[in-house]
Amino acid sequence: MVFKHIKREFFERNPVVVAKELLGKYLVREIDREKIIGKIVETEAYGGIEDKGCHVGRFGKTKRTEILFGQVGKAYIYPVYINTYCLNVVSHENGKAGGVLFRAIEPISGIEKVLENLNKKEKYDITKILNGPGKICKGLKIDRKLNGEDMVEGRLIYLLEGEKIKEEEIMATPRINIPYAGKDKDLPWRFIIKNSKFLSR
Repeated sequence: MVFKHIKREFFERNPVVVAKELLGKYLVREIDREKIIGKIVETEAYGGIEDKGCHVGRFGKTKRTEILFGQVGKAYIYPVYINTYCLNVVSHENGKAGGVLFRAIEPISGIEKVLENLNKKEKYDITKILNGPGKICKGLKIDRKLNGEDMVEGRLIYLLEGEKIKEEEIMATPRINIPYAGKDKDLPWRFIIKNSKFLSR
């Protein structure tokens, strides 16, 4: 089955809406003409200057965060530890800022390439190789070199329509690991496919 690329206007909305509707979509990474494809099963929304969980809300508009104010559909990639990164797609309404974090994906194809990138050669649990933001970036070989990459019209990393997820299959929970966000840490802006075995926790 051939899936269409997600159009830019999909991301020209509130990131909370985008985060929920990204579930079931396919994330594609092309490396040396090989494709790694994964189904998105867990996301988190980050809502701009009013959200203390978002880099924009914490630090304002800086050289690092200005991409979150810019054209939607671009990749926003930042380090959390040495050689560990998080992948977001810029998503916001006109004149605002924000993005969506990819927290977990279900491997669909290119699994051997993922294992090679993770240096896994022995037995492995497929449900745990891409079940976290850092694992996604390591498994798909994503680092700051791809920061600003166009995920709509680009060819290194992009998004496809994928599968339709029913409303009853989706659950919203508070976001994870943002204790600094005050009351905003309790916002139910993490979205998961409820019965997925590939979630981060």
